[in-house]
Amino acid sequence: MNFYDHQDTARRRTGLLVFLFSLAVLIITGLVSVLSIGIYYSVTGEPFDERTAIIYALFCFAGVILVVAVSSMIRLYELSSHGGHGVAESIGGKLISSNTTNAKHRQLLNVVEEMAIASGIPVPPVYLLADERGINAFAAGMSIDDAVIGVTQGALDNFTRDELQGVIAHEFSHVLNGDMRLNTRLIGVLFGITCIAHLGHLVLDNTHHARSSSRSSSDSGKAFAVIMLIAIVCLILGWVGTLFGSMIKAAISRQREFLADASAVQFTRNDHGIAGALKKIGGHSSGSGLNAKASNQMSHMMFGQSQLSGFTGFFATHPPLEERIRRIEPNWDGSFAHSQQKVSAFGNEQVSGFASSTGSAPQETAATSTEMSEIGKQLISQLPDELVDIAREPYSSRFIALMLIFDGSDIQRKMIKGHVPMVSQAALLPWLDYHLPLHLRLPLLELAIPALKALSDGQKNRLCEVLRELSKTDDHYSLSEWCVINLVEKHLIGPFGTTRQNKSLKQLKDSVHWLLRELAWVTHSEQDGAERAFNTALTSLGFAETTLQDANNNWRLNRAMLETLLQLRPPHRRKFVKACRLAIESDGKITVAEGELYRVIACFLEVPEPPLTVTI
Repeated sequence: MNFYDHQDTARRRTGLLVFLFSLAVLIITGLVSVLSIGIYYSVTGEPFDERTAIIYALFCFAGVILVVAVSSMIRLYELSSHGGHGVAESIGGKLISSNTTNAKHRQLLNVVEEMAIASGIPVPPVYLLADERGINAFAAGMSIDDAVIGVTQGALDNFTRDELQGVIAHEFSHVLNGDMRLNTRLIGVLFGITCIAHLGHLVLDNTHHARSSSRSSSDSGKAFAVIMLIAIVCLILGWVGTLFGSMIKAAISRQREFLADASAVQFTRNDHGIAGALKKIGGHSSGSGLNAKASNQMSHMMFGQSQLSGFTGFFATHPPLEERIRRIEPNWDGSFAHSQQKVSAFGNEQVSGFASSTGSAPQETAATSTEMSEIGKQLISQLPDELVDIAREPYSSRFIALMLIFDGSDIQRKMIKGHVPMVSQAALLPWLDYHLPLHLRLPLLELAIPALKALSDGQKNRLCEVLRELSKTDDHYSLSEWCVINLVEKHLIGPFGTTRQNKSLKQLKDSVHWLLRELAWVTHSEQDGAERAFNTALTSLGFAETTLQDANNNWRLNRAMLETLLQLRPPHRRKFVKACRLAIESDGKITVAEGELYRVIACFLEVPEPPLTVTI
């Protein structure tokens, strides 16, 4: 399939549908306002006054918008407060331990780890719906850091590794393309429209009780008539709006499924994987149906239609299986019978945490020439099995972060030994002297993140404190220490995701200049080269060129500036990360230090970026 064309088509149609959804909200609000004014003058018989009518209409419009906005925000808060974990658990999902020995569970976690490390996002927790025999999967959460992946037991029992890889790539597309946030916002706004109908119903009930207990008069009769008719208008338009809003939301969801299918083929370069998964759903006795009642509310998050009854084409959150398969395999014969899957034959080329290369010119990204999942697979394969096992076990995973800070000094060795229990010292402490290739440091740490997330809040905070104590032993806070500590704190300490993202690059100009200056000096040691990198990045952001000041080298201040940039709007975050990349690539080569710093900046700002190609 031409996945780029399919992606462009899906994005264009999504944009149109989101516009129609917004337009529907405005039309419904406007109709409620106009009809309310019409009812008032028709029932009361008062002479029409254009100026008064406009003022009343505006007040009515503002009131309806307020009802929709407030109710939508309340609903959005409810949805976001539970996070991806809450969504997964609400439909019976159970967290798969990062050090599981179950062969099927291990294979699933391996695929997720490979895809996450290669795509530049935190390795998400994985949930299993053990009681569900239907073939399905989902991604949930409001942000990249909050994302979780879930699969049903039916999927694990029926999928080959290629098919599982295609489905996980599909779910990663939902994470990378922001579909989870988009769907959640649509649910919130749709709830706001529904509240218009609920408001009308509430007014009708109260008006009926008040009318029956009050004395009748001509004026009061007209007032009650006006209120009841307006309430009926709200009731009717609210439910009609909900009906059409649901149809548009379902249409948006269908387009995002097409986009995710195309992205899965792009990520894996294997159209047989996801096509085979869809064929197995069509040929399975339970299809993609789920038994959990709560799954109906999150059907749009699923890989396949989770509720197989009671919906029509207009309200289906997923396109027909046949259409999805034919977009991937135009020559498909229409049979859902299992077909032989192609097994990818991967070469032995060297791929590191930053996709190491012996050439002098960096590639665009490692993912443009090799499957994303294969990049992660080769990366993990370069790590000793014993270290990988340590990283995947919740208790011992803390040692990975300590090991990456270790500088070989007796002071640090003694401190680390004091934080390693006696029963684990024989197995862990010898690894302090292991020479881990520099380009594998952060990938190993990222592999340990799911296990570290399983620690208690107290254990997480203590680990961060110990890392900071270790960094102070030589009175020099190095870039490598900064990268490890900030990556750990970003993943394990929660408050970073709560910052309001409402600032522009120009509003945070000082922080932008500060970080690009430090990045330029990391990238170049000479004034001319550093200034060229600095101004290349600035001009790409629309800033004027300026003289480069000396490096500050205070990495604690750099962290403060990076926290300030968390206020950037998402598009501006992406622009800033792209500018950082331009500065790094300005001299035609990428060092491990540059790659690590870039990785941490992108992670901190929640901008998924594949590994850079490091020149060795």
